[in-house]
Amino acid sequence: MSGESLGRGLVLMAALCAGLAGPVSAQVYHIYPAAPVVPDDHPAAGAAFGIGDDLQRLLGFARFNIVPKADLGLELVFDRLGGDWRTGLGADVKYAIVPKTNELPFDLSVQGGFGFQTGSFFSNFDIPVGAVISRPLELDSGRQIVPFGGLYLIVRRLSLDAGPSDTDIDVELRGGASFEVFDSGDAFITIHAGSDVMFFVGYNAHM
Repeated sequence: MSGESLGRGLVLMAALCAGLAGPVSAQVYHIYPAAPVVPDDHPAAGAAFGIGDDLQRLLGFARFNIVPKADLGLELVFDRLGGDWRTGLGADVKYAIVPKTNELPFDLSVQGGFGFQTGSFFSNFDIPVGAVISRPLELDSGRQIVPFGGLYLIVRRLSLDAGPSDTDIDVELRGGASFEVFDSGDAFITIHAGSDVMFFVGYNAHM
């Protein structure tokens, strides 16, 4: 991964987060909308907004190639639950185990990461481990639609400033589709279904 590519990815992620967040992160807090790892010369960055039962989530993300079959994802997340704001950071590594070929028209990767959130009177750790699959479909226009889906086991550790800590294990399905709207970027919609259900819309730029 070149220094120039890393710099471009971090700058774009910061700009997207700043533009969406205003004055005020599988991925850990949102599934990346494709199973293949990003190329070394084309890191990716984007942003998404999600809504669930009493929860709104705003996040920015970036992905960088680290070896030919693996990439690194970074996330910055802002959650609003009731009247409380939570800020979090996440990081994950995705490894390609089945690349798309003429015989196998899909990509399959495994993924693991961790995330940390803090809010009023508590902190929260997430450790997701899972797999994601996707298949590109070409339209008559030459653009692509990419359905994707993942299954994750998530260990969550909640620590209260004044009270006991609690650990939960959750199984979560994450899926959706991305739509190529520019040569260098895709819009996507996603649903996460586990202990709660969330819907996301976002944009992913390829540099």
